[in-house]
Amino acid sequence: MESVIFDGLQLMFADIWFVFIGVVVGMIVGATPGLSASNSTAMLLPFILVLPPEKGIIFILGLHCGSQMGNSFPAILLNIPGTPSSAVTTLEGYPLAKQGKASMALGVCVLASAFGALLGGIVSLTLTPFLAEFALRFSPVEITIIILFGIVIIAQISTGAIYKGILSGFFGLLVSTTGADPMWGQYRGTFGSVYLIDGVPIVPSLVGLLAFSELLLQIEEKDTVKESLREKVTLKGILEGFTEVIKRPAEVIRSSVIGIIIGIIPGAGGSVAAPVAYQQSMTFSSREEKEKFGKGSINGLIAADASNNGMVGGSLVPLLTLGIPGCSTGAVLLVALTYHGLVMGPELFSLNGEMVYAVLWSQFLAAFFIALTGVFLAYLAVRVVNVKMSILIPIISVLTYIGAFAQNELVFDMGVMVVMGVLGYFMKKYNYVPLAFLLGLVLGTQFEANLFRGLRMGLGSPIRFFISPVAIVLWMLLILTIVYPFIQKPLTAFIRRSFGRR
Repeated sequence: MESVIFDGLQLMFADIWFVFIGVVVGMIVGATPGLSASNSTAMLLPFILVLPPEKGIIFILGLHCGSQMGNSFPAILLNIPGTPSSAVTTLEGYPLAKQGKASMALGVCVLASAFGALLGGIVSLTLTPFLAEFALRFSPVEITIIILFGIVIIAQISTGAIYKGILSGFFGLLVSTTGADPMWGQYRGTFGSVYLIDGVPIVPSLVGLLAFSELLLQIEEKDTVKESLREKVTLKGILEGFTEVIKRPAEVIRSSVIGIIIGIIPGAGGSVAAPVAYQQSMTFSSREEKEKFGKGSINGLIAADASNNGMVGGSLVPLLTLGIPGCSTGAVLLVALTYHGLVMGPELFSLNGEMVYAVLWSQFLAAFFIALTGVFLAYLAVRVVNVKMSILIPIISVLTYIGAFAQNELVFDMGVMVVMGVLGYFMKKYNYVPLAFLLGLVLGTQFEANLFRGLRMGLGSPIRFFISPVAIVLWMLLILTIVYPFIQKPLTAFIRRSFGRR
């Protein structure tokens, strides 16, 4: 067994350049609104299939890790998240950029992403067989409860406007029911349009709500230059962000572990991992730190990026051991593996152990290249904030239309982006929460599908959601998450009195 592990390490070093190229391409993909690791790897699939299996898979993995980091560039500098998983990054990254701390914010994201990838690599390399068995315990019942963690954030992210945040979130859940029913296939809210049969498209909605709406606000303010965003580009600022991450090891570990666990669960992915990690960070932060959330919290920024990259390592577990992709990019990996005639499941380790461990080892190199390349790209990317808004607005406008069109190549999606942009404009103007609406829209479809599957497993009775040991533990954690902010202050006072008496 040990010889296979070290043979995999040697094989990985022979393909080191494929890791580096994958990370760089991934960062570029992540920084382009509308593109993601999944649709990019799908477009590159003909090229990937020509390569030997270990080289192609290592390249895809590097691209996946790099794209999770690259998403942070437009999210922080322009308030434009590339994917739903990076939407949470905008919540803390953009306020920091407006405070003249864009370099520091990018430094935080680079190192948090690197640590997330590193911890994901350690877990997937050492605990893959055990974690695969653990993932099998998660039925639609448990997945439904985990998605609730993501929905709980709707109330907590709405600092100063909690009721408007809840209303925005539930409106997103309502809109997510558009399209074919996940169980019976009946059409709802399509108004006879074939373009809505699969539901409201997510990427155009994301670009519209958070990017196009911001452009409309900038045009209304008539600011030719965002003075608050200007700063001198220095390596010192980026390294300052590194220091902030190093000061918070508990935050990095907790967020990475959350990302790893959710990555192991098939079908969850980054759109669930980042909100859950962010919500947990808010719950367990000090009272002083909680007041910074939504205004430029380092803890919140670390939670979003560490969980995103931790999720990549976790998603390899069900793919390599069970043949079940943990996310959409994992599905492309599965296609590449089966194309080369590899037997998926536990036999993969016995028949092609060297290749499997080469892939697992490559995560450590990907983490290193994220830190190294991320610093260089951040140093260049942060110069965007020094460009006049009169120049940026037309360029970003074109990018928003391209981003909306890119995924499905439909003009209809561009119309959805404009509608969502106008909606996001009014939501921001009247202190509603576009991000809460987006989370409801993204998580609603998964929540509904798993809820109905769980009910069918219980023959229509909801008791099925409360009898399995895993479900009971998850319910307890969810209740603790909701209750803890209200009992934190008296609990802290009680502990202090108790220690004081001693």
